[in-house]
Amino acid sequence: MKKPNILAEEILHEKIPQEFPGYKIESVNSLLDKIIVQMKYYEDELEQMNKLLEEKNKTIIDLEQKATKYQSLAISKSTEVDKLTKVHLSNSDFVKQSKQIDTLEKTMKLILEKLENK
Repeated sequence: MKKPNILAEEILHEKIPQEFPGYKIESVNSLLDKIIVQMKYYEDELEQMNKLLEEKNKTIIDLEQKATKYQSLAISKSTEVDKLTKVHLSNSDFVKQSKQIDTLEKTMKLILEKLENK
């Protein structure tokens, strides 16, 4: 959307010259007052939305960094499990490693879901 050429503050301070015959100045002022209130509302709303957008973008960046970290960690753990499996780990050690991988996978899924919802 194109930025408006006039702001509420400009309307507030605008002086319209009176001429005969013309519009009733009180009616024009009343209408302009309503327009100013509405424009100020939209300007404030836009500012709040921009701040919220900035916060959400920061959250997305943070979640993407965490996702990258967890992906690297998962790859590392997967490689570690492969190595340990090859050297015939005892069953209890293998179960512990599997639980850690399951926990990492669940965490990554949650992060990816959050990223998709943003």
